[in-house]
Amino acid sequence: MRSSSFLNINGDKKQNKIQLFYYLILNLIQNLSLTLSFKRFNYLKLENKYKNFKFNNQHSISRKLCTLFWRNLNWNAIVKVIGKLDVLELGPGSGEYFKNDVSIKDRFIKKYNGYDVIRNARWRKFKSKKFHFNVFDGKSFKKTLRKSNNLIISQSCLEHVKYDLKFFDDVKKLSKKNKKKILLIHCLPSPFCLFTYLAHGFRQYNTENLNKISSVIGNSNLYVIKLGNLNLNIEHLKKTTFPLIFKNKNLMKNQKKTYYNSLNKKILKNSKSSLFFSSFIVLVGFVNFSELEKEKLLNKLYI
Repeated sequence: MRSSSFLNINGDKKQNKIQLFYYLILNLIQNLSLTLSFKRFNYLKLENKYKNFKFNNQHSISRKLCTLFWRNLNWNAIVKVIGKLDVLELGPGSGEYFKNDVSIKDRFIKKYNGYDVIRNARWRKFKSKKFHFNVFDGKSFKKTLRKSNNLIISQSCLEHVKYDLKFFDDVKKLSKKNKKKILLIHCLPSPFCLFTYLAHGFRQYNTENLNKISSVIGNSNLYVIKLGNLNLNIEHLKKTTFPLIFKNKNLMKNQKKTYYNSLNKKILKNSKSSLFFSSFIVLVGFVNFSELEKEKLLNKLYI
C-alpha cells in the first residue's frame, strides 16, 4: 500500500457541489470510524515555555500553533544527538516559513534542500551555498533523499501527497543503507480540519492513517503531538471558514488587537484535546535511533 488513506480524492482540484459533497461525506465517514481504531503510536505533549509570543496575526490558528511548536524545539539538544543538520523539507513554498517561523539558527544547519512541485520566485532570496531549492513531481521521493539527510520535515504538505506511505517507505530504505539517525517532523491536519479547511488535499490524519505510518517506521518510533482544541476550532470556523463560504472573506486577518491578544493567550495555553478535535497535529519519527538515544532526545526535545 502506497497511501495511508483508503480513499484518495484530491480536494485540491476544482470541484463542483456534488464532488465537494462526496469529498466531505466520504472523508467524514472515514475520519469518524478510523479515529476509533486502536492506536499503534505514542502521544507526546507540547511543552510550551513561552508566556508571551509575537505571533503573526495574518496566520491561521493552526499555523500559529505549528509556529509555537517549532519555536519550542531544542535544536541544540537535537544537534548533540544527530549531528549538524542536513535538512530535507518537502513543500517549502516560498521558503519564508522555514526561515522566519521554523527559524533554526544557521550555526545548527550544515545543508538545507527544499523540494516543491512548483518553482517559487522567492527562492532566489534565500538560495546560497548552504540553502538549495528544487522542483520535483511530488512522487519521486528517492530523487529528493540524500544519504546525508538527518532531519526530514514538512509543514502542511503530506496531506497533498497521494502516496504518503511510499515517502516513509523510501526514507526507511535509505536508512537501511546509510545507518544514519534520521529525525522526522511533519505538521499535519487533524480529522477536524475537514470542517475548518473543507476540501483540502487527499486526507486528514486520523488514527488509522498514523497507524499505517507507524507500521513502516515502527510503533515505538512514532510520536504524535496534538495542537489546539475544539474552542480554537470554533474560532477558526467563525472567523475564517464560514466567512469564506458566505462572504468570500477571511475575517481572521482583520480583527482588533484585543481579539488577537485573547486568542493568542488561548493558543499559548494549548489546552488538552482528543486527536479528532485537535486543530492540527505533529508527527515525530525516529529512524535508526537506539532506545537510549531516543529517550535522551525526548527528555530534551523542548527548550
